[in-house]
Amino acid sequence: MANPLPKVPVVIVGMGWAGGIIAAELAKAGIKVVGLERGKKRSTEDYFMVHDELRYAQRYEMMQDLSKETITFRNTEKARALPMRTYGSFLIGDGLGGAGVHWNGQTYRFLPYDFQIKSMTVDRYGAGKIPEGMQIQDWGITYDELEPYFDKFEKTAGISGEKDTHPNAPSGQATIRRGR
Repeated sequence: MANPLPKVPVVIVGMGWAGGIIAAELAKAGIKVVGLERGKKRSTEDYFMVHDELRYAQRYEMMQDLSKETITFRNTEKARALPMRTYGSFLIGDGLGGAGVHWNGQTYRFLPYDFQIKSMTVDRYGAGKIPEGMQIQDWGITYDELEPYFDKFEKTAGISGEKDTHPNAPSGQATIRRGR
């Protein structure tokens, strides 16, 4: 039986990292939000046996069951979206909080080059270095425009540690924070 809720201007489906952060920011701005989550709530007892490698690392107990749920993937817009049958690096959590409940607590930043890969490649090596028909383009947004959001996410997510600057990053731009 459905439980009717009061009407609100925003409903967010999925209270993982993205949905949870968006809901929190909207609520701070005074906007009423309802978050919908299909995942089960977990308690401390669910984590007592986290060292059980078979249960968590092999059977993916905290992830969506790919034998029961369809997650599709495609490499290009024209490719047929096929169901994933095994997990890769993209692990989708099945509990309240999504993959954030089993996230390893480190995050890598893209480099400035990653956002302007085509123009920076052409500037440095010339247009002839990009093969004909290669699907390469700039993102339309720069690292500098996104850096405040990287910083804010890292603070929200509890990422700590020293800034570790990548040798190819412009002076002073951190690309990862590592916990110590």
